[in-house]
Amino acid sequence: MAEPDEYLLRGDDAELAVARARLAERQTGLMAALVAGGPVPEGFDPAQVATQARGLLAKRRDTTARVVPEPARILGADWRPLFERYARQGPQRGGYRADAREFAAWALAADPAAAWRDELEHWLRPAADTHAPGPLRAGRAVLARAVHDRLRRRGGAATHGRPAPSRG
Repeated sequence: MAEPDEYLLRGDDAELAVARARLAERQTGLMAALVAGGPVPEGFDPAQVATQARGLLAKRRDTTARVVPEPARILGADWRPLFERYARQGPQRGGYRADAREFAAWALAADPAAAWRDELEHWLRPAADTHAPGPLRAGRAVLARAVHDRLRRRGGAATHGRPAPSRG
């Protein structure tokens, strides 16, 4: 039994621990068959597992397209077959946004001559616009102006709210 399965050995019942370890192994095999194209474990109906796997793949594809619609829009008719090829290689490792970005990188490598390549590349790696301030920089500028104006109304920006020294 592997180290990660040591929790299965807690307690006094060795038979129960062995049964839990076998169940965990079967569950891992079933998950691999459902989401990663692995072989169907013994005792499961291959047709039923294939049906469930297709359903899970469709859910992943459709939900990814709803959460992040740009790749599906950009790829058009190529979206569905490409995403399904990508998804069969392994389970989702992050959220749907991360899955969409990982898919886009995969699709660029999988089909380097595709007509949609430039647009997908631009979506995945947008060029930095050095002229327009980002939201953080713009927010800081607004805050700095507001603080400066408030201090000036209270007695001068240079005095930070204290009365200005007399010039005499």
